[in-house]
Amino acid sequence: MVTLSNVRFGKRNDEVKATQAALVAMGMSLPSGATGFYGEQTKAAYAAWQRTLGLTGPAADGFPGCSSLKKLGERAGFVVDCRHPGAIPKISVGFSQNEGVPADKDTARAIAEQACDVTGAPRSWVTGVGNGANLLTLMFRESSFRSNAVNQNDVNATGPVQTDGARLNCSRGYAQVIPDTFAENHQAGTSVRIYDPVANTAAAINYIWRRYGDVSRVQQANPNRDPAPY
Repeated sequence: MVTLSNVRFGKRNDEVKATQAALVAMGMSLPSGATGFYGEQTKAAYAAWQRTLGLTGPAADGFPGCSSLKKLGERAGFVVDCRHPGAIPKISVGFSQNEGVPADKDTARAIAEQACDVTGAPRSWVTGVGNGANLLTLMFRESSFRSNAVNQNDVNATGPVQTDGARLNCSRGYAQVIPDTFAENHQAGTSVRIYDPVANTAAAINYIWRRYGDVSRVQQANPNRDPAPY
């Protein structure tokens, strides 16, 4: 069994190793072999695999999607599970807010580092990747480093009012995730409270991995580009 959420750029595990072995078996170039680490070589090999499937441009970017990984698994003889392992029912999301969390960059940095550690994302997502994109830029733009931030004015502000006084589907927390996104991308072992700083940021990281493949592709995280929804 190979889980999509474990086959991500920057991760090191046996599921990456199985994917690498499959890429080599399919004739993709991977000079270092099946090391178990998803780095630039694996990204290039996976992009080549995507191109054999007829994908082009951004669709052949070396970041696995459910369909392309399942097709690789079919050829190589392994089953792919595209569900996020820590997902919870939306009804389980809690809305109690935090007390005493400072709204400053140092606190946000510490939280982002913890979230990277629990999700397996590289800490370079905090300090900045090759194009300068980083989680701190995203968090500041989304919430000004306020862990109890809630947006009650955008299109997501629908549904019944919850215990925090905001409507169900509002964006909340450091990374301004909505309950659906939080539940679907919840990191196992973290709080089910959407305002919990680590749980909120970890869910955002998992969402970025699933949708974008890497923080470098998120405009909202790039200080050199204009703010934009992510």
